[in-house]
Parts: sequence; structure tokens; C-alpha cells
Amino acid sequence: MRMGYDRGFVAPTSRSASETLRHGRTPTWRWALQSTAMSGTKMNRPIKPDRIVDPRTIAFSEPAYRGVLPHMHKPGCTYFVTFCLADVARKRAIERKRLLAADDPSEVFEAVEFEPTTGACILKDEALAAIVESSLLHFQGERYALGAWCVMPNHVHVIITPLGDHVLPKILQSWKGFSGRQINRRLKRSGPVWQKESFDHIVRNVGCYENFVSYVERNPVVAGLVSRPSDWRFSSARHRENL
Repeated sequence: MRMGYDRGFVAPTSRSASETLRHGRTPTWRWALQSTAMSGTKMNRPIKPDRIVDPRTIAFSEPAYRGVLPHMHKPGCTYFVTFCLADVARKRAIERKRLLAADDPSEVFEAVEFEPTTGACILKDEALAAIVESSLLHFQGERYALGAWCVMPNHVHVIITPLGDHVLPKILQSWKGFSGRQINRRLKRSGPVWQKESFDHIVRNVGCYENFVSYVERNPVVAGLVSRPSDWRFSSARHRENL
């Protein structure tokens, strides 16, 4: 499936890594499969960053607040991100200061917890869930590294490290925009598919990273949808066993 991204995103080409470098794009981080990613090959396996950047050592590149939820964007950092279908209501108000200062991932998990049966849950339709997962993986290893992902019936969790000059807000805009249009086309309808705002939280260290990966991949198990993480079709856990 060819993805027509909007707002300045150019579809990947098959040029080699050396050609990419000659065009002036220098990778920010060293990734195990970088040369494969630069060749335009789609990857469906999770990629763990070389290191987790301590956000305390880097200045903000974006405002801390935008919209209702807190947003902290710093170059080189890894993020835990959740975005939901438009008909999913939040279970509780989000306390900005508490979340910004949270070191314990369990505090973040509590804030983004959703009942998997809230709303119409259109992503129970495997064809629609496949559209979303394909959107997530399309630029895997080239514009970002996904350490984990899970497409639930009414929301999506990812752990992402943007690469090079690519930034989280634009990546999220692309995922939502493309998948939303494809879902509406398949359902023969119009209107918003996703909530406009997403939740993002900077992963602070390796221990937190592993906790976030476990949370993302165990989400279907905790929700009672499957017995093992790898049984959920639209999750990085399904591919992790083959690493």
C-alpha cells in the first residue's frame, strides 16, 4: 500500500544509504538496521534505541502545553504515546503537573487507561486495524524507530523515537491523517476518526522504557482479549518473538 502523506512529507525512495547521505541527510542515531531502512524496505519489527536520552539534559524544542494535555518535546528523546478514536471519552481529568513530574510509569498508565469497550470500537475490524498498523510501520527505521506498538479496539499505544529532523507532532499528524482517510473511505463515511489531541510522555531511562514496552504489549492481555501478548495480531509482541 502506497501512503500519500500530506504537508511536506515525501514518500520514501529506493535510493541507497550512500545516496541519502550525499543528499545531506545524516542519521542522528546508530540503528542496527539503518542501512536496510534507508533503502526504503518496510520493517515490521520493533527497534530499540542505542540509548535512552535523559530529558533533563536537553532543552525543550516545543511548548510544554498545547491543548488540554501536557506535551514535552525534546530532540533525541523517546516517547510513550497514546491516541484514541474520536468517540472515546476520557475516564478522568488529567492533572498536568502530576504527569509532567511523573517518574513512575504506573502513574502514566493510570492517566491513559481506557475501557476497551468504550465507543464503537471500530478497530475490532481487522481490516481497519491493519490500516492503522500499516500506517505506523510505513516509515519505521527511516523517520522514527518504534520500540513497541499495539492497536487496540478503540486506541493505539506506541513507543517512538523520532529520527533526524522528524518531530513527533508531524509524525502523529501523518499517522492520523492517512489512516483516518483510509478508514472513512472503507466505511463510506466522513468526519473525524481520531481525537485531535494525543497523549505523549518522555521515557526517562532504560527501566522506564522496559516498563512501557511491557505495558504496551500486555495491553490486550490485561483487557482480557487474548491470553498471551504475541496472540494479539496488531502488536509488536507478535514480531518480537522472532528477534
